[in-house]
Amino acid sequence: MTRILLVSGSGGVGKTTVAAATGLAASRRGLRTLVLSFDASRDLSGAFGLEGPARQGLPVRADDTLHLQELDVPSELQRRWISGRGEVAALLGGGLEDVTAEEVALTPGVDVLLALLLLDEHTRARTYELIVIDGPSTGELLRFTGGADAVGWFARRSRAPEQSARRVRPSRGDPEVLHGVSDRLMDVGALLRDPTVTTLRLVTTQDTRAEQATRRACTAFGLQGIALEGLVLNRLPPGDGNGSWAERLQRLVGSVPVTGVELQAEDVVGRGALEAFATRLYQGEDPAKPMSTHPVLGVEKDAVDAYRLEVRLPFVSKEEVVLSRREAELVIQVGAFRRNVLLPRMVARLATSGARMDGEKLVVEFTKERVLT
Repeated sequence: MTRILLVSGSGGVGKTTVAAATGLAASRRGLRTLVLSFDASRDLSGAFGLEGPARQGLPVRADDTLHLQELDVPSELQRRWISGRGEVAALLGGGLEDVTAEEVALTPGVDVLLALLLLDEHTRARTYELIVIDGPSTGELLRFTGGADAVGWFARRSRAPEQSARRVRPSRGDPEVLHGVSDRLMDVGALLRDPTVTTLRLVTTQDTRAEQATRRACTAFGLQGIALEGLVLNRLPPGDGNGSWAERLQRLVGSVPVTGVELQAEDVVGRGALEAFATRLYQGEDPAKPMSTHPVLGVEKDAVDAYRLEVRLPFVSKEEVVLSRREAELVIQVGAFRRNVLLPRMVARLATSGARMDGEKLVVEFTKERVLT
């Protein structure tokens, strides 16, 4: 199984440097590694000192065990468009035979669909043992991790409209193509929420505003079901190491491990600089090894007709959580963050019987309604 490592953070904190250095260090240990960038800024090529972006969005060989790839929306869409009858057209609703790929490239959300489809191809091919995703900003990565859920929501409700009073208009595209590609994207979503496959490293800096942004990100990714394995505190003052700022951040984030790396005297550009950065960051440890482990959270069976759903929500009090139920759909709202959870069939037929916060976990219980006689 291919391991997926997500690297993200606010803009300008050095997440591309961390992703590039991690991928290079992992490849030096013999892992077949791909560093995959969805960031429109195209910084990945620059981090390795390459001139210009990777060619037409295709993987570029950096050495025997390392490839780099930057998503190029126009090129990737052209490959999948097939005159408006391909998988992207099916996801967009079909009936687009007279629309060009260039026009569709401007549609909001197409970049997320293409990124998910690209990740699906790589995980199915198993060419790489490790995929390091140089993610865009935190908000954009949340769109990516939530994109598979959105497709799954549409696919399930369009296949079983009897489960909802709200009907989804049938797609004018090929239903077989739509269902095939939506199944693949739901598989990607399952991989992203499997902590044995996918983990997240958040990169931040010694900035007071970044502290609160980091806490919000921890909550948002927890709501999405993404396993946060640790934080990288970048650009510490020389001599600070894992000192005062790291300790302060550790107090804020609790059990999440924090690793610090000092501000470099020069820009981290090129393989030599990236290898030196990785040495300071990982101190000889395996860069692909999760910084911490997480139990699998999700739906568990407690007894006959009794289930519970667990979601990790760090830094959240029970007063901040708002739950609502729409037949087979559980809506979890935490401030500005929201997730629509489509419940498994055996749970969807049960009533929501209770909810509580257990430490950093939201626990929602489902049981069969009693019939009064």
